Amino acid sequence: MRCERRVWLDGRSAQPPQTAPTADARARMTLRANHKCHILAAIEGVEDFSELPWNERVTQTRLAMQRGAAMISGAALEAPIGGRLLHGAPDLLQRQTTAASGAWIYEPIAIVLHTRPTRWERLLLDSWRWLVRQTQGWDHDPPGELWLGANGYRPVCIKRQTASLAAFTAQIRRAIAIAAGEAPPIWFDSDHCPFCPWRTSCDAAAHDTHDIALIPRLSRRQGSALRRLGIHRIDQVITLDPATMTTLPDHSSATEARLRRQAQALLTDQPLPVSAAIPSLPQVRLFLDIESDPQTREPWAFGLAGAPGDRFVIVVEPLVAGSDVRLNGIPVIGVHSAHEGWQRVLHAVRATGGALAHWGEAERLMLEQSADPHTYQELIPLMIDAQRELYKRVVLPTPRQSDQRGGGLKAAARWLGWRWSPGADHWTLAWEAYRQWRAQPSPANVFDRLTPAIVYLATDVEALAAVWRWLDAFVASINATSAPQDGHADRDTATNREC
Repeated sequence: MRCERRVWLDGRSAQPPQTAPTADARARMTLRANHKCHILAAIEGVEDFSELPWNERVTQTRLAMQRGAAMISGAALEAPIGGRLLHGAPDLLQRQTTAASGAWIYEPIAIVLHTRPTRWERLLLDSWRWLVRQTQGWDHDPPGELWLGANGYRPVCIKRQTASLAAFTAQIRRAIAIAAGEAPPIWFDSDHCPFCPWRTSCDAAAHDTHDIALIPRLSRRQGSALRRLGIHRIDQVITLDPATMTTLPDHSSATEARLRRQAQALLTDQPLPVSAAIPSLPQVRLFLDIESDPQTREPWAFGLAGAPGDRFVIVVEPLVAGSDVRLNGIPVIGVHSAHEGWQRVLHAVRATGGALAHWGEAERLMLEQSADPHTYQELIPLMIDAQRELYKRVVLPTPRQSDQRGGGLKAAARWLGWRWSPGADHWTLAWEAYRQWRAQPSPANVFDRLTPAIVYLATDVEALAAVWRWLDAFVASINATSAPQDGHADRDTATNREC
């Protein structure tokens, strides 16, 4: 079950709140919808009911299945189960003829953006298989297909799903029992919560009760184990006896100490070192943040920052290669390709004579994917993951919530007082500005259209530099005194500003 609390809340409300998905969730929904349209556009002979009202879609889908339509998109299916009515909208229904009787059956198809389907996508396909079975009155479970990724207008690969639907019907029975029971606990899932209309309600409830769901990096298994022990509040984690703590899944002395300190940091709104003495940071003189195509992960811009105020952006666009302009005071350099962008990054790192800090694994993966072998071999040993370095040394009072994991760059930078300008405060806005700019007949003549993307990326990379400088100062203060200091006093090191 993806979220028991969502099932329970839905079961007790005739109308969920009108809370919109987050900007990130909306972007993911758009990507999926565009991918689905891209794949469907190449299929001939499809009957499409997607523009009809729901009840009419249900009627027309049944009629089309009865007359044997070859392909149906925008299908709508309904069937009763456990006293409830299950609704489903398969991406595509495909007619197949049985060899034995010559009769036709329909197979639902899930059109998946990426090549690795999640278990939730498999569960959704099973729900469509069950609805097809009920609609057609078959006594056996029909197969379904997962169309994964895109190679031109066709999926990269197709995986058939034929397993028994007994597990799916068991999930439905469990959901019905959950809806009729007591309120399940809150758990924040970054792949689910951003889409959920109840997310702000869960955020508020968790903060009001100091719920353990707010603790970053607490695993679902550990959280469930704590709740079975009657531990629901953050303050209870701090006082939990060591013998009980050893019974938690994935326990170690290090994870126990970190869990207690993380709980204490949240309650006091103070950063805390993970131990009495922590290693100094490696020397970093340049910081990197990358914007990439959300589907291919190919870099389209590289943001670099050195000393405070010293930053520039490299933009990938052959039509402006060699250009050197300023947007909002930020130097912007045009290059032909991501290969050339990485070469420019390497040149900048050589000039500084230090390491290159980035946040998380994305930049390393993109380096491997889009740089030439020579640049990769020279640059990879110089790259420092700032997120990992912070995690090894400090816990921050940044809670996990429905729209943040608690350990992200923006959560850390916002805690330090960093702000992003309205209109240039999310990667989706930067990506859209870049796409619209590239679509112009002569991008070189309308560079100003790229300004929101440049401002966003420059702010991101300067936020990374600010977090690193704060961390360096905080680590030095801890090691100088061997006692935690007021972390808020070190916030000045982050060069607080609104960009």
